[in-house]
Amino acid sequence: MAEVAAMSRDYTVPKTFALAGLSNMFSGTLTNPIDVVKVRMQCDSQNKGIYQRSYPGLFRGAIKIVKNEGLRVLLTSGLFPSLCREASYSTIRMGGYEPVKRLISPTAAGNHTLPLHQKMLAGAISGGIGACLTTPFDLVKVRLQTDIERKLPNTFVLLYQIGKRDGVRGLWRGCGPNIGRGLFTTAAQIPSYDHSKHLLLDTGWFQEGPVLHLICSLFAGLCVATANNPVDVIKSRVQSEKRKLGTTAQYRNIPQVLFLIIRTEGVQGLYKGWFPNWARVGPHTCMTFLLFEQLRRLSGIKPI
Repeated sequence: MAEVAAMSRDYTVPKTFALAGLSNMFSGTLTNPIDVVKVRMQCDSQNKGIYQRSYPGLFRGAIKIVKNEGLRVLLTSGLFPSLCREASYSTIRMGGYEPVKRLISPTAAGNHTLPLHQKMLAGAISGGIGACLTTPFDLVKVRLQTDIERKLPNTFVLLYQIGKRDGVRGLWRGCGPNIGRGLFTTAAQIPSYDHSKHLLLDTGWFQEGPVLHLICSLFAGLCVATANNPVDVIKSRVQSEKRKLGTTAQYRNIPQVLFLIIRTEGVQGLYKGWFPNWARVGPHTCMTFLLFEQLRRLSGIKPI
């Protein structure tokens, strides 16, 4: 008990949660334009096959949005619900990672000897909980980012409309794939950063600092983009679908959507938008960890 109590003084849990949320909100603001194009690409040509795309690539997609809808749409579409999501989901998943690690093994988590698979378990738990609780904000974000005709209202009015029309259950539409994405994202992102950083520190060639943080966050960005893209595509399809009252949903559950995409678009359909996904999550991961580590240092909290 004394050992656990001593470790608990290494960092303050509320501070860690707050700093995690601030870091992700900052990164989310700067990468929102890429997220807009990524979501559009993932939902593009859902019934047309892979060779008929309105958004054929990140840069051409961004240019088309600016040309047809204006720069403001690219910069701010879905930004407010995205920030609400970062302030809730990312606060829980990143802030909760270390407390969950310590629950799994207080001693090993404290001296950084926790095996990688247990770190991934800790990430999956914190990411899954965060995604489950904050699905409504993610639902609204996707709806607003795919609203080409700009007919949808603001975040809170849209939340009210969905709740009134579809009930509370409707606000959690896509919760399954959203939890899956949260599991894969956090299990890939934070543990890959944590584990690679301490592997490099153990070589004696690196010291704790921004250079090490940048190298490991770049690696973590590649890991998370590859791991979460299939479930991110499924989530975007489910949440972007706007069906009329009384009609059957085209996308009903994860296995059905997975089979439908593979049957009509091939396995490559699951990796639609991989480059914009990486182009968003890569810089997002780098900025988040660099800022998070610096804020921890300034607050007197030990590095990850």
